[in-house]
Amino acid sequence: MKVRVQARDGKILGPAPTVRQPLLSVRNVLTRVTLIKDCPMNNGSSGTVVPVSKFSEGVSRNAIVVQPPGGTAAPGPYWLQPPAGLGELIVELHLTEPSLLEFTATAFAPDPVCASATMWVLPSMQLLADPGLVLTIAGLYTTVTASVANQTVTIQANVTMMCGCPITLQPPPAPPPPGEAPPEPYWPSGEFEVTAQIRANGGLDVLSFPLTCSGTSTFKGSLDLKPGTYDLWVVAVQPAETNVGFARATVVVP
Repeated sequence: MKVRVQARDGKILGPAPTVRQPLLSVRNVLTRVTLIKDCPMNNGSSGTVVPVSKFSEGVSRNAIVVQPPGGTAAPGPYWLQPPAGLGELIVELHLTEPSLLEFTATAFAPDPVCASATMWVLPSMQLLADPGLVLTIAGLYTTVTASVANQTVTIQANVTMMCGCPITLQPPPAPPPPGEAPPEPYWPSGEFEVTAQIRANGGLDVLSFPLTCSGTSTFKGSLDLKPGTYDLWVVAVQPAETNVGFARATVVVP
């Protein structure tokens, strides 16, 4: 049986620098026997985004949707063409009777997150057609760093799709230098809301303000704080897809 893991509104979890290799487990729901435990999945490629006119039997049914007004990419749905023989795991299950199986994929955002599907599988059944059983991982991969100069705190969040695909600045900046490919345009920054929340340790008051996209997958903001220790939260949301990311750091202002 062929299994793949795809980010919600994104691509197959592949070789992007932020993406750890996803893991697959398979469990018999009725007997509670684990058949496969944390098996690494191939992440050699994330697949290719194609326009809706290029639909074929092998594309993932999980569409990538660019919200209006779009940007470099026209708004509307796009399909993901899986890479042949990559970004998948072929599982062999030694069954003696019809079995209700739970397939669970674990990805990292950077903390572990899971997606699962439960289905009947019969002995001798071969389910190898593309795109395979596609498990969809929700969320946004979010990290944060903060620097302090005098009493000014500068916050920088890095936010990508769970597949590692970039969020692109809108309106787009100048074209890239010759020979350098531009980032994929299917996730424009206007679709995302990234907010910083500052709490003084032990305090109840929350200071919340938006971070502005300053470049590919990068959101920044700054503020002045009194000396003290602060709890910094960064919350990234893609409302149209119900994707949420979270990161946290401690900030010390001398």
